[in-house]
Amino acid sequence: MKTITFLRHSKSSWDYNVSDIDRPLKQFGIDKIEKIADQSKDQFISTEKFFTSPANRAIHTCLILLRRLSIDTDRISVCEDLYTFSYSEVFEFIRHIDNSYSNVTLVGHNPAYTEISNYFCKNKILNLPTARWFSMKFDSKKWSDIHGLKPIFYSNNIKK
Repeated sequence: MKTITFLRHSKSSWDYNVSDIDRPLKQFGIDKIEKIADQSKDQFISTEKFFTSPANRAIHTCLILLRRLSIDTDRISVCEDLYTFSYSEVFEFIRHIDNSYSNVTLVGHNPAYTEISNYFCKNKILNLPTARWFSMKFDSKKWSDIHGLKPIFYSNNIKK
């Protein structure tokens, strides 16, 4: 079995004259991911590896989540390939995840994550909001196989 959770970074700030990759979280975004962590502890506590985009807002989201849940930060890998807005590039990243991991979380960006949810789920969403997640479980031993499979389980926190 393979379980993958997609967490969109929390609300970022446009108040600074910095490049997109360097945009920080707003205070509202910090508060929101703390709330989501408290509400979703069971979702993340068993994650073996957290892969995050190198964008400041994604790394910060991931760090707050792990600290709030008392998860060791050595489970984080910052991955350049996740600084993308393309679902096909995220799929390509997933294909190369080490198969020794059964449960992973990817912290990244829209529209890629909305498109991935809609690819797998018949209940389409218009937009995965910031600091929201969806998770899927697949009957597979290889990450490279999930693109062609239907999840045996799907959940999200979109309405919380």
